[in-house]
Amino acid sequence: MEFFKIVSILVILNVAFGAEDEWRIIGGDFASQGQFPYQVSLQLNSRHHCGGAVISEGAVVTAAHCTIGQNPTSMKVIAGTNDLLANHIEVGVARLLNHPQYNPKTNDYDLALVILNQPLPLGPKIKAIDLADSSNNYPADTMAIVSGWGAINSNLQLPSKLKYAKVQLWSREFCNPNNIPGITDRMICAGHPSGQISSCQGDSGGPLTVDNKLFGVVSWGFGCGIAGKPAMYTYIGNLSTWIKQTASL
Repeated sequence: MEFFKIVSILVILNVAFGAEDEWRIIGGDFASQGQFPYQVSLQLNSRHHCGGAVISEGAVVTAAHCTIGQNPTSMKVIAGTNDLLANHIEVGVARLLNHPQYNPKTNDYDLALVILNQPLPLGPKIKAIDLADSSNNYPADTMAIVSGWGAINSNLQLPSKLKYAKVQLWSREFCNPNNIPGITDRMICAGHPSGQISSCQGDSGGPLTVDNKLFGVVSWGFGCGIAGKPAMYTYIGNLSTWIKQTASL
């Protein structure tokens, strides 16, 4: 897997987050209707809890720290919209399948499948996204996209509309255990050196895409916008086999 040098816009988080935290995008732009048809809101007790990505009519990928310890009957998935207050499709959750090697203390293998209790109506408004695999290598300066609902400032003002930001990966020359204790091969490192664009509360579990493929899932980091601090995404390419086998793709 080839990782890339720090260039242009990257996502950062300022403090490590766990299952009870919600991280959202600061900066970036509001999405237009239908721009991210794979994006969902994973709701807990009828409130936005985490992001996720549709991978089939019956399954959504998210982060394990979003689902660990949760009751499926308390959760639902909102799909087919960029505005949580507008018309949308709502389905219940049948099962929550955390990766069997997920470690909540280290955030390694931070990945989960949300199995729905009825199929999503795939079409123009709701589409499944393809998974990246370990053969998906990209040249330097390749831009990725992270999207999610959430706080638009440090006061945690929460919009109902979906936001997105263009981001870029950091090189393994920096993102390695010597510089970032705890980073593993299941993690992708990204961040903006200046801290001007950041994930913040509510974005956990949301998709990071490259070439319209699911490349990463928002996992953990160092808060909302401290310069020089990277964010971590669960690396889909390393775990795509588990996803496909478990979701019967």
